[in-house]
Amino acid sequence: MDIDPRTNVVVFQLRKGQEKHLVGRVPTLAEDGVRQAWDAVGQEHQARARHVVGLHTEWEPTPADAAFIAATFPGITATHHFVRPGPEGWDDALAAARIILQAELRPVLWSESSSLAGQLVDIPHWPVASGRLHLALAVVTPSGTYHVTHEQLGDASFDSLMADVCRNLVGDLAIDSRHDGVLVVDGRLVAAVACLPGFYQRVSEHLGAERLVVGVLSADLVHVAAADGEAADVVARAVRDAETPPAEVVPCLLSILGDRIEVVGS
Repeated sequence: MDIDPRTNVVVFQLRKGQEKHLVGRVPTLAEDGVRQAWDAVGQEHQARARHVVGLHTEWEPTPADAAFIAATFPGITATHHFVRPGPEGWDDALAAARIILQAELRPVLWSESSSLAGQLVDIPHWPVASGRLHLALAVVTPSGTYHVTHEQLGDASFDSLMADVCRNLVGDLAIDSRHDGVLVVDGRLVAAVACLPGFYQRVSEHLGAERLVVGVLSADLVHVAAADGEAADVVARAVRDAETPPAEVVPCLLSILGDRIEVVGS
């Protein structure tokens, strides 16, 4: 996905034994955007049309591209995100799509020690915890999660987007209390909240504690406790016992006091 709706992202899903998928980016208004995308990625990766088993476009294919898909990839499943408007409806459609795309933005927490950390060179981000963690942005949709790259950001302000997204996330956050004094935050890509000032303020007031211990167990699960209580040991054990596949964030234990965030264990 691209955060600029004037760019149509075309994803070609390949069968087992091939690369997982190929991604092309073409102008949204192009009449033959899917053909352009396939010509580019097919040539670059020496892919064959018979290897394509699925296709997703951000914008509904034009009649010309629908005919191209049927002829080139017969029988595949083709999906799209946005309905293509008529000739007079593009201004409204692009404005609506821009609102939706920004609403689907989420902050994503990356660990410097992650095996995927090398990808950060292509991704705008904020370093936190003395550079041991990083906050980036991703677009979350039912079809998948897509990291926002420098190229996709274009002329948009990363700082402004991140500030808006972080503010919205903390406001909508659901926190559950356990009988052992541990607070649980779970949901898609919630780990980034651990590094947001609004989160610290809300949780420290709830627990009546200045210093917090935060266990980032995965991208989707965070445990929190007061640093000076028995629950802190429970959180630390949960981090030590956590097992997750390679991902942007690895299980880690944080100490947070105000705007000071330290990685104290993993």
